[in-house]
Amino acid sequence: MGMIRSMTGFGRSETQDAHSYFICEIKTLNHKFLEMGFRLPNSISIFDDKVKELIKSRINRGKVYLTITEEIPHELGRDVFIDEKLAKGYHNKLKKLKGKLSLSGEIKVSDLISFPGVINQKLTQKNIQRLWPSLRKVVSKSMDKLVREREREGECLSRDIMRRIKKITKAVSVIKRKSNLSVQKYKKKLASRIKELSGNQPMDKGRIEMEVAIYAKNSDISEEITRLNNHIDNFNRTINKASGEVGKKLDFIAQELHREINTVGAKSSDYGISMGVIEAKTEIEKIREQLKNIE
Repeated sequence: MGMIRSMTGFGRSETQDAHSYFICEIKTLNHKFLEMGFRLPNSISIFDDKVKELIKSRINRGKVYLTITEEIPHELGRDVFIDEKLAKGYHNKLKKLKGKLSLSGEIKVSDLISFPGVINQKLTQKNIQRLWPSLRKVVSKSMDKLVREREREGECLSRDIMRRIKKITKAVSVIKRKSNLSVQKYKKKLASRIKELSGNQPMDKGRIEMEVAIYAKNSDISEEITRLNNHIDNFNRTINKASGEVGKKLDFIAQELHREINTVGAKSSDYGISMGVIEAKTEIEKIREQLKNIE
C-alpha cells in the first residue's frame, strides 16, 4: 500500500544554543488547499518566507497553524530604537494634562521613556541572521513529528477505506449476478401473470418475448457494471501507489462510483439488486467522508 497521509496532526519541539532558545508548535487541520497561519515574534519575522518554504516542502494540503516562542539572551547584540513620534505624543498629552490640572514641575525625559513603546531594542541584522540555523532546526523537528503523526493516521484511514472498497467490490459482484438472473425472473413472472389472467386461453409467446426484450433493454446495467469495476480498479491502483497529494484524485473516483451506482439503482426494480445498490452507496458515502481528511 502507498503512503497515505491524514491532514490532521501536531508536532512540537524545542532547541537551544548559545544565541537562542526556541519552542515551535505546528498543528494542521483539514482544508481543500494549503493555507498557513503564523505567529512569529517580531524579532524573527524576517524569516517568514523561509519558514513557509520549509512547510511547503513537506505539506501539500491542509490548514497549518504555526507558533514560535523565543528567548534570546540580552548579551546578543541589539540596536536601541527610540520612537520619537510616540514620545512627542506622550509629551503633548502630559502638557495638556499639566495645564488642565494646574500642575507644576517639568516634564522630564525620564518620564517619557518610562512609557511603553518609547524605547525598543532590536537585534542587529548580523545577529538576526545567526538565529536562522536554530529556527530552521526547530521547525524541521516539529515538521518531522507532525508528518509522522499524519502518516500514522493516514495508514489507519487507508485500512478502513480498503475494507470498504472490498465491500463495494462484493456488492457489485452480487449486483452483476442478480442482473443476469433478473430477466429470466421477469419472464417467468410475466408468463405466470398472463396465464393467471387469460385462464385456459393460449399465450402469445411472441408478445411475451417482446415484453421481455423491452424489459431487458431498459434494465440493462452491463455498461454500468463494467465502469464500476474499472473505477474500483483505478481506486485500488491509486491508493496502492499513493505518495504525496492523492486525496482529491481518490475523491473524484469515489464521485464516479457514486454516480454509476445511482444509475444502477434507477434502472433496476429487482429487490436483490436494490439491496446491493444500498450496500455500495453506504460504503461509498463513508469513504467520501474519510477522504475529506486525506492529503
